Amino acid sequence: MGTPLTGSTVASTYTGLLKTTDNATLTSTLKSLCDGGGTDSALQVSTTAVNSIGDFSVATNKLTVASASGNTAIAGTLTVTGATSLSSLITSGNATIGGTLGISGGLTIPGTLSVTGISTLTGAVGMGSTLNVTGLSTLASLGVTGAATIGTTLGVTGLSTLGSLSVTGASTLDSLGVTNAATIGTTLGVTGLSTLGSLSVTGAATVGTTLGVTGATTLGDLSTTGNTTLGNAGTDTLAINSDAITVPNLSTVTVDLSNDKVLITDANDSSKVKLVAASALGITSSNAPQCVQQVYRDVTTAYQSSSTNNGEEITQLTATITPRSTSSNVLVTLMINYGATPLTSQYGAFRITRNGNEIGSNNSSSRGANDLRGIEQCVFADNQGQNIMNCVKIQFLDSPSSSSAVTYKVHLYGLGVGGNHAVIYINQSYNDAVGGNSLGINANARASSSMILQEYFA
Repeated sequence: MGTPLTGSTVASTYTGLLKTTDNATLTSTLKSLCDGGGTDSALQVSTTAVNSIGDFSVATNKLTVASASGNTAIAGTLTVTGATSLSSLITSGNATIGGTLGISGGLTIPGTLSVTGISTLTGAVGMGSTLNVTGLSTLASLGVTGAATIGTTLGVTGLSTLGSLSVTGASTLDSLGVTNAATIGTTLGVTGLSTLGSLSVTGAATVGTTLGVTGATTLGDLSTTGNTTLGNAGTDTLAINSDAITVPNLSTVTVDLSNDKVLITDANDSSKVKLVAASALGITSSNAPQCVQQVYRDVTTAYQSSSTNNGEEITQLTATITPRSTSSNVLVTLMINYGATPLTSQYGAFRITRNGNEIGSNNSSSRGANDLRGIEQCVFADNQGQNIMNCVKIQFLDSPSSSSAVTYKVHLYGLGVGGNHAVIYINQSYNDAVGGNSLGINANARASSSMILQEYFA
């Protein structure tokens, strides 16, 4: 109870009396209430309104309104019987809405939305703007018996799990996670990542990007127009039961032994294959076997045999190879087409040299070092064979015992018996070479000769 004014004078009590700040009567304009000393209070009044320029409270904490922010706290129950428009709503406890909740703007639920019972919508569901769910949303059962329309974007940034989903019309989902059976009667278009535990599709299914199936999948025929990846771990297994596997669009390319890989069957299970680098087989770009070829397609003037050193070198047939290892072997293959001067007193032989050293020739140890010997006989035609060529094929597997460059050459060796040395013409007959063919030079055949060097590992 306040102190009464009984027995007090005006002079001793007027400062405690309330009045308008200008001592005038109330009007429609707000004016502050002040004490008799002229100190304004936080309360303003007029004939039409009451205003507080400071914080406002009822019974200390039952209703408080902060003047700086407008934040309002209600300790009891707020009952609204009419329409309520909220630009933002935050509740720290449970919120129960007995009637219809209408949201004309965006709805953001940062936490969990849990519906433990059946939610059934019998009419159209229209969302005029964006629905964003950033947390987990779990629905025990969702049934929509009428049309469901989302006017703009439905964005789910967290996990959404549906116990059962049935879509009878066209559906396009950026991301879809289904842990139970999903039946799609018509077209399913998925433009983003989708993971399906089990999928049964009776109509067309179009997947724009990645389709991930974590359970068993059975496909009658599979046709893909883009990239296809099977498995995502080294322990995944791909079984192909067909014995007719075709790759029709493989193109011919140069094998890169330092990067390319090969498939080989598993030693313990021939139905499995392993992927290994070519280098693991001991074959790399620096040690793979080599093959060198020298082909001569023109014709020469006369080559006359010689007994000097290894004989007369046929300069058009020479080749060089650098073995990968000192243990490598080199197969020398010679194909020589030649015509010979038709003299019965000519004798000669072909010799092969490696870096100037004769290889593969007959030893002739019982006949003397100066006897006619070589790796292949040189045959000379008589007067009836002036229009033909002889062909000699020579093969010798050499062991150069070197990893440096080695050069192979072919020579014509002859002793010049009676002063006559053997004479040959490479890639043409005798009459073609000297122009003495009575049938015409064009009737004589011409050929080509070659030397091939092939490396073989020991």
